Amino acid sequence: MTVSDTIYKESFFKGNPLYEEEVPVHWLGESGDPVAYTLVNDSLISMVLLLCLLVTLITLARSRRLVRFQLKNLFRVPRENSVELRETAYELRYQTYFCLQGVILLGILAYSITSQCIGDDFVLGRYATLGIFCGIFAAYNIVHETLLYIVHSVFFDRVRMHLDYITRLFFMAVQGALLLPITLVHIYFQLNAVTTLKVLLVALALPMLMCFYKSYNIFFRKRNSIMQFFLYLCTLEAVPLALLTGILLYAAQYSTQNL
Repeated sequence: MTVSDTIYKESFFKGNPLYEEEVPVHWLGESGDPVAYTLVNDSLISMVLLLCLLVTLITLARSRRLVRFQLKNLFRVPRENSVELRETAYELRYQTYFCLQGVILLGILAYSITSQCIGDDFVLGRYATLGIFCGIFAAYNIVHETLLYIVHSVFFDRVRMHLDYITRLFFMAVQGALLLPITLVHIYFQLNAVTTLKVLLVALALPMLMCFYKSYNIFFRKRNSIMQFFLYLCTLEAVPLALLTGILLYAAQYSTQNL
């Protein structure tokens, strides 16, 4: 007992017949263990996810015309001189936002799955590791779009390039929108890593397959060039995805100290 505690007790209980100075005083309760770090109690991650949720709800409410147009033309290619091909600046901004959101959410999911499967003792710290995963996905999108632009500019005309661009941008935006509920359920409802990966693969594969079908209609359907389309997919889609998977596995393995 400190001197201040003794003075306080003597001044408050002095004169009370029940007070005995020689009896030691024990505080109620016991010291607890500190709460372990998780993404649930990370204020920065929670703030980012809440902001993504608010912006997503507002954006979806204002993108109904674009969604109707893309769904209506999913199984056919619109006329080249159609006025419907012109997207508004707001719609392009909305789709760009969803693409950026997809990069951030994929980085968060990769970080969370790595911490569950390998360990959370990261060499460079939590936020630095999270930034690395987001940077990997951002670099993949930049390199992939650059390769597509180079190949398309050599073999196809500008009108078909524009059709393919707005199609890919739309389906990338769809992926970014679908990733938000998956991330929220994974983090706040403690969905395990295996189930999250299965749902994630389905959510990414369905828009990607639709995008492949639309690209076939735009570039190869009139030519009836199935073999060229197969080579197109292998060179510009399958190989970059395989490289991305290898880089992610390498980064996940060497970002932790539990080797």
